[in-house]
Amino acid sequence: MAHLRWLAGCAVCVTLASAPARADEVIWLSAEFPPLAMPNSDSGPQGYMDLLRKRLVDTLPQHSIHEEVLPWPRVLYYMAQVGGPYCTAMAARTPERERFLRFTPPYGYVFPIGVVIRSQDQALYKPYLNKDGELQLHEVLGQGELRMGIAGLRSYGGVVDELLKPLVETGARHLVQVQQDNSTKSLINMLHKSRFDYTLAYPGEMVFFNGKDATLHFFPIAGNSALVSGHLSCTKSPQTDRMFGDLLKITPALRRDATLRAAYEQWLPPYLLKTYRQRLARQLANPGD
Repeated sequence: MAHLRWLAGCAVCVTLASAPARADEVIWLSAEFPPLAMPNSDSGPQGYMDLLRKRLVDTLPQHSIHEEVLPWPRVLYYMAQVGGPYCTAMAARTPERERFLRFTPPYGYVFPIGVVIRSQDQALYKPYLNKDGELQLHEVLGQGELRMGIAGLRSYGGVVDELLKPLVETGARHLVQVQQDNSTKSLINMLHKSRFDYTLAYPGEMVFFNGKDATLHFFPIAGNSALVSGHLSCTKSPQTDRMFGDLLKITPALRRDATLRAAYEQWLPPYLLKTYRQRLARQLANPGD
């Protein structure tokens, strides 16, 4: 069975790598990241990135855009190692990825990873909040009494990963690692069952996997609370030159698209909306990286 799965993966790889492409034909690589991206959803609300791709298709009729939905590690593998007429909206801009991808200015901004707790436990975390209501995660981790659940194979971003690294390396008892597929959903379920005291997730993930009740609460992390910018990116291939040039032209309009913003905001808990809109207004006034 493992051999068959390997063959199937290679077949997809060969198909993508050898797919004939005209100068204006692009393969748009997507992955499942609910609720931001739900490309395989046949009904119900669409993800922010799903609507973004549809907006690009409608706005750029001169290009033929074919979507391929794959596991995220495979998306990165094709763009970095296989090469071809690939573009995506999902790749975070890093120096490593800039070696094989070119990035537009930001097309939008989302909340970063934060801490998710049971709402009934908010009083336990009050001593660790700063004046802006952000959780000082290094202090919570340092006291060692409250237990944290994390996805063992997930990166939570540079700031948080650096805090977690020594605890992971020493096997700290107040750190519970989960290795299952769809680990965020598993972590949310385990949090409800009091297997640990808090976990890490995007606020939209918390709402998506928990429903829109108030049994869970989200805290931004002090020092890691600035909105995260999303960039459109394409491989450095002559086949994507025209596509990337046109993406550069429409990025400013995407940043201010009310429909796209609403698609993101529908997955925020109500108490974060005001904060998000205030920070978004500042980012739009100075749309840097």
